[in-house]
Amino acid sequence: MVSSFSVEHKKDYLAMIVEGTYDYWEFMQYPQEILKACKEHHCNKMLVDLTPLKAQDIALIELFFLGEKIAKVLGTKVMLALIWKSESLSDFLVDVATNRSARLKVFDNKKRAEYWLLHKY
Repeated sequence: MVSSFSVEHKKDYLAMIVEGTYDYWEFMQYPQEILKACKEHHCNKMLVDLTPLKAQDIALIELFFLGEKIAKVLGTKVMLALIWKSESLSDFLVDVATNRSARLKVFDNKKRAEYWLLHKY
């Protein structure tokens, strides 16, 4: 494994921190891990901090398949806020996932992500 994650139960949501280096195949497993953690903690809101992650240019096709996977696994069951650099690549990931009914949004800071998670629905 080139990346790792930890999950912490906050008052009204779960917080996940991903560290290490981006690896497509590992990231394809993360939606399942997120769903599992949410079920264990009886929580449907997850904030994922990707800022400590080292990632080179991520291929558009990988973002497409990651967005599809997020939508397929999490769908409307989990509200997912990502803290990541906000740019066209992250917008593309969100577009792919939300066009398939996922509840996902990318933020550039934790306060905005928390606000959206706690006040959107």
